[in-house]
Amino acid sequence: MTAYAPSLSIALPSCAKSVLPRQPPGHVQRAQLQRRLLVQDCRLRLLIAPAGFGKSVLLADCARECPPEYSPLWLNCAGQPVSPVEFCRQLAVALGYPPSLSEAELLAAVQQEQRTLWIMLNDYPREPDGELDACLDRLLCASPANLVWWLGSRRRPACNLPRLLLEGELFELGSAELAFTQDEVAAWLQQVDALRSSRANNLFALTRGWPAALRLLAAQGEREGSGPPLCEEHNELLRDYIEHEVLQGLPAELSHALCQLALIPRFNDELCEHLLGVGEGAAWLQALRARGLFINEVEGAPDWLEVFPPLAHLLQQRAKAAPCTSLHLHASQWFAARGDVREAVEHALKGGQPEVAASFLERFAEERLLQGQDLALILHWRSSLPDSLLTSTPRLILLNAWALLLVGRLEEAQACVDQLARFQPRGDAERLAELFAQWQAIRGIAAYGRGHAVEARTHLLEALSTLPDTAWAQSLLCRSVLTQIAIGEGQLEQAQQLSYEVLKQARRCGSAVFEALLELDHALLLEARGEFARAEALLQRVLEQMDAQSLRQTPVRGRILLRLGRLALRQGCIEHAASQLQAGLEDARVGGDPGAFHGYLGLAELATCRRDIPAAFAHLGEAERWMQRHRISDALYRGVLLLASSRLWIYQGHHERAREAMTRVLGHRLETSVPPPNFPELFLRLEHLLLCLDMAHGIDVREALQRLLDQAVAQGRQAFASELWSSYAEACSACADLPAANQARQTAQSLRQRLNYQGLWFAADEPPLAAVGEMPAAADACLSSRELTVLRLIAQGLSNQEVAEQLFISLHTVKTHARRINGKLGVARRTQAVARAKALGVL
Repeated sequence: MTAYAPSLSIALPSCAKSVLPRQPPGHVQRAQLQRRLLVQDCRLRLLIAPAGFGKSVLLADCARECPPEYSPLWLNCAGQPVSPVEFCRQLAVALGYPPSLSEAELLAAVQQEQRTLWIMLNDYPREPDGELDACLDRLLCASPANLVWWLGSRRRPACNLPRLLLEGELFELGSAELAFTQDEVAAWLQQVDALRSSRANNLFALTRGWPAALRLLAAQGEREGSGPPLCEEHNELLRDYIEHEVLQGLPAELSHALCQLALIPRFNDELCEHLLGVGEGAAWLQALRARGLFINEVEGAPDWLEVFPPLAHLLQQRAKAAPCTSLHLHASQWFAARGDVREAVEHALKGGQPEVAASFLERFAEERLLQGQDLALILHWRSSLPDSLLTSTPRLILLNAWALLLVGRLEEAQACVDQLARFQPRGDAERLAELFAQWQAIRGIAAYGRGHAVEARTHLLEALSTLPDTAWAQSLLCRSVLTQIAIGEGQLEQAQQLSYEVLKQARRCGSAVFEALLELDHALLLEARGEFARAEALLQRVLEQMDAQSLRQTPVRGRILLRLGRLALRQGCIEHAASQLQAGLEDARVGGDPGAFHGYLGLAELATCRRDIPAAFAHLGEAERWMQRHRISDALYRGVLLLASSRLWIYQGHHERAREAMTRVLGHRLETSVPPPNFPELFLRLEHLLLCLDMAHGIDVREALQRLLDQAVAQGRQAFASELWSSYAEACSACADLPAANQARQTAQSLRQRLNYQGLWFAADEPPLAAVGEMPAAADACLSSRELTVLRLIAQGLSNQEVAEQLFISLHTVKTHARRINGKLGVARRTQAVARAKALGVL
């Protein structure tokens, strides 16, 4: 047989570029993807993605950018089945060969082809066809370097693609790369529908960047002109598209399987066998995947698959009229048999069987819950299950009580656990003792949350003496709370010993999550001592050693990031603190963790450091709204919120408002003996701030400050002691006791330098530590840091009112500072004060 070898005089058909599909309305040039494709030096460029991912448009855009040394040949297969013989005939015609060439003759001709060509096969046949794929594979192998193949396909052809990849002859783009990015969605929506550009983020979240969904929703929106994207009235065109491009022509059993799987969040071969039929389910799943029908791997779980979520949403709407109770119940049974309680409960609820869901919920491991895993999910289930079921067994009561307790809903947790009184198993003293111990543990932790240290310690110690070895998670939690109580009471040595013992127990139990949570207690202890660098190093080490998989769905990472942000603030690392606080807050918000409060509090402190008082109040407002929306008990946050607000009110000059709020919080000390978790210095800071207010109004507070200072030193609270030394220095200066003031200030500076304590709590106008230290020790003036700040602004020519606005303090406070400055410098007027300060080297 004589092979056909074309001569160099053969020209390409004149329609080579004219047959390219036109650019769609509102076309967005995918410049980055085009560059990635055009710069490749390989035999095959492969675009594989389901329907509507812009493969044809991108291929056509690349063809229009074809370099002059190449000529593009466009062959549109239209996705339709074609025999190898017909495929070879179409390809021969496109290449300018006689259409009667056999495959062998075509291969020989291709091998001898001298022209430099781009052979662009658009919409390769969608039905799996081994013979056609083998024919394409032979053509790819026979092609010389001057022939470059481009292939757009919904399915992966059964060619020897691994070999091409190993040889560097394959470049592939999939649906993940072809989907629009969030920025591209925003740019495209601005171009096609500027009035609705504010919905770009929502549209991206709903469509996952699926180009077909984006374009059809925009077209529907233009036609109807109202409503949010991807709602019922805007789905009509997209549903029609799915019917024609995805479901039409699909065998009935595969169409049914796809619609059923769209109702299941995740699945695998074994589950498909259980749901769709033994011997058929897995085969149908593989057939759907072979056709490129939107079956993707679940991110982070490569052994599981899902239907592409936007398509799943549309198919779920399509199937609303069809009952799916049986499907979910079968899935629930399958997951329960494999110990996956979470999925079993979810499917039972979707199947409309709350009794079944409650029975599965009883299998939920309490130690997982106590480590913070799936807390938000259990609270969600609570809203789906009737109260009668939630309190139908002791185990369900305990499970729900612990969940409520761990998210800070103290009163609800106590009311829930008190229902154990209805269950008194006779003849089972051991079981009765365990139930009572669990009741005491929950009551003790709730009492601590309300600030009742004596009651909390009594319940917790009695619970620990009775809890069985199997309740190790409850035991660890009780010991953790005892550690926090000791820190709040200022018994730091006792807290150190408790922390050491409970960490040893956690390690013996092999619980990495609990160990990380307990290290947070240890870091809180170090922070209370002012050992910020050690606390930061400890938490960084925990973060680096954390097993991301074991800590998934726990609040641990977010809490560590928030604490690291707070420690960075204490050490004056403002930008680092901001990034840590933002990251921790995002984690906490996603998990619904009450710890998000401390993220907002940290952002408010950052804004205060930058003297943006309105922004600080805004963050405090967000913190309060977060806690109220999640029904967190007031006792856990109200005092801290009022203290922070009082600092801001003082900066604004609202002294009496601040005094009233702080006095109200301290008025509860008779019934609240210990501060809330994570803020052990609340009461001490309230007393300190009230004394500072008294000092600002001319009251001698030296004796009261000395008592507070002695208490802080005795407890080992070094950082707080440095603040008290600074205030004591100001009090001595106000009373003209200059030697005592100078000595106190030097002690404060020395202590802060040793601790690297540069970011005082909610301090808006504290100068950097180095600046304070630069004041000459021999200066007769002995001005306080606040007075120095006021004097510097006066030296700049600012009036008293302008100084007040600059520092966010009242005019009265500025005048008080100015009067004290004049008195210390021995002058009568502000101009003389500036001159005297310069002569002393203070300015």
